[in-house]
Amino acid sequence: MRIREYDYGPIGTRLRNARTMKKCTQEYVANKLGVSSQHISEIERGLSGLSIPSLMEICRILDIDADYILFGTVTRDNHNPLNEILVKMTPEQSSHAEEIIKAYAKSFGIIS
Repeated sequence: MRIREYDYGPIGTRLRNARTMKKCTQEYVANKLGVSSQHISEIERGLSGLSIPSLMEICRILDIDADYILFGTVTRDNHNPLNEILVKMTPEQSSHAEEIIKAYAKSFGIIS
């Protein structure tokens, strides 16, 4: 089975945008990733794709979600006051907070 050709252009554009927003150079990202800056340039220009491990590492380096790079959607906002609290919680505390928020949302008919 052959996988159809994919347009990597939008992924490269989002990666470049994320990198420049963090004021990182291609060389910096390449160094952290253990690849050449030419490879990062090719990814950003949509000429080359990237592996899942590389995507995961780039997301860690730039502190961004893979959803943003892959789909252009932001699923996590580090500047959201709720997220700032949640990241400091243990998994158990986070689970309890989720239950409280769901109960609150149900009481206002936001979710069923």
